[in-house]
Amino acid sequence: MNKLVKENTKNFIIEQAMNMFLENSISGVTMSDIAHFVGIGDATLYRYFKKKQNIVMLASSKLADKVYNSCFKEQSNHSGIEQLSIFYNAFLEIFTKNNSYFRFVDELDAYLISEKDVCKQDYETEINMFKNVFDAGYDKGLSDGTVKPQADREIFYYSTTHSLLNLCKFLSSSAVVSQDLNIQKDKEVKTLISVILSSLKAE
Repeated sequence: MNKLVKENTKNFIIEQAMNMFLENSISGVTMSDIAHFVGIGDATLYRYFKKKQNIVMLASSKLADKVYNSCFKEQSNHSGIEQLSIFYNAFLEIFTKNNSYFRFVDELDAYLISEKDVCKQDYETEINMFKNVFDAGYDKGLSDGTVKPQADREIFYYSTTHSLLNLCKFLSSSAVVSQDLNIQKDKEVKTLISVILSSLKAE
C-alpha cells in the first residue's frame, strides 16, 4: 500500500470515528465498533492506530480544526470590538446549531484526565488557533479605539472562554434540576456573551 493510499485511509478512519464520537460518546465507541463501521478488520485498524487514544486525539484535532474554519476565522474587515463579538458569538452559533460538539468536549476533558499518558500536542496546537483570533481582535480594538485594555489580557481570555465553554457544556447535558428546564438555554449563553463584550467595549 503506497503512502498516499495509507494516509487517505487513515484520514477516512479518523473522520468516521469523529462522527461516531459525536453521535454516541468516546467511551461508548470501541475499536471494534470503528473497524466494523469503516468496513475493515480489527487487526487492520490496529495496524493504522496502535490504540484508541491515538484515534481520539486525532479526531479531536480534526474536529477543532473544523469548528475553527466554520466559525472562528479572523474577520479582519471589521473593527476590533466587532471581531471580538463575532469570536464570542461563535460559541452561541455552535451551541444552537451543533451542541453535540460541547458534549464531546466535556467527555474529552474527562478522558484526558483519566488517560494520563495520552499525547495532547496536536490538540493543544489546534486550540491555540482560537486564542490567536481573540488576540487579533483585541489588538485591533486597542488600535482603533473600540476596545478598552484589560488589566491582564491572558487572564481575561482564559476566564471568559472557560466560562463560556463550561456553560455551553453544562447546558448541552441533561437537565439536573427544574430550573434548568425553565430558562431558555440560548438566552443564558447570550447573556454571558453580553457581559463579556460590555467589559471589552470602549466607552
